Amino acid sequence: MTALWAEKSTVKLSELARKTRIVLLPVGSTEQHGPHLPLGTDHIIAWELCKEVANKIDAVVLPLLPYGYSDDHLPMMGTVSLKPSTLMKIIRDIAVGVSIYGFKHLVIVSGHAGHIYHLFALTQWLNTSLNLRGMTVHNISPYLIVSMETLSTILSEEIFIHAEELETSLMLFLRPDLVDMSKAVRELPDFIPRGMTTANFNEAIRILTTSRFLGRDFKTGVCGDATLATKEKGEKLFKLFVNALAEEIKRVTASTELL
Repeated sequence: MTALWAEKSTVKLSELARKTRIVLLPVGSTEQHGPHLPLGTDHIIAWELCKEVANKIDAVVLPLLPYGYSDDHLPMMGTVSLKPSTLMKIIRDIAVGVSIYGFKHLVIVSGHAGHIYHLFALTQWLNTSLNLRGMTVHNISPYLIVSMETLSTILSEEIFIHAEELETSLMLFLRPDLVDMSKAVRELPDFIPRGMTTANFNEAIRILTTSRFLGRDFKTGVCGDATLATKEKGEKLFKLFVNALAEEIKRVTASTELL
């Protein structure tokens, strides 16, 4: 059974703290995901991944943080965005709170790619500037540790960016009741490079953080082809992400303790 922080008593959590080194913080967003997916797609995926990963690595899962930095999805309906400084202050305070109880590692697992690089700046500051009583903070997202080339062995679309084949497939596997495939669309503007390569993905991210924005410059808020999604692909993707996250968290937490 997954060890969920919020479902433990103080006595039970004290017992866990004596034998468990790692705490996971699932972070998502509340933002538009096209006409067919729920606004909570990113935090639903982050939550389910953390629960499954925790069972593999003997970790505790903190309550979900369902908001992130999503200004690039405005003004589309339903998007609620935190300022980067607000997001960083919230996670800073969570980290300080968790460090009191003797855990060695706090791992931020983000289901939202839009603020991943803000979180790298945050973890660097937390680990260099604050006294966290010997606890180390890590920023690990499935979208950084699984390459586009690996994803292309499961996906058929030409580019993975937002609310497309990948996210739609994951949601068809995790929460099919929240997906309306009759409204799934394909949107891939000419300014987004085609082809599932890391280089193309990085270039797409550069474009979408400088001159074009999903909430303003896209008709549907989708970037990719959601019509290709299936539950079967979602199951494969979920298992791929769980295994990759578990291995990466085990690797970085072990290497940090050897320093």
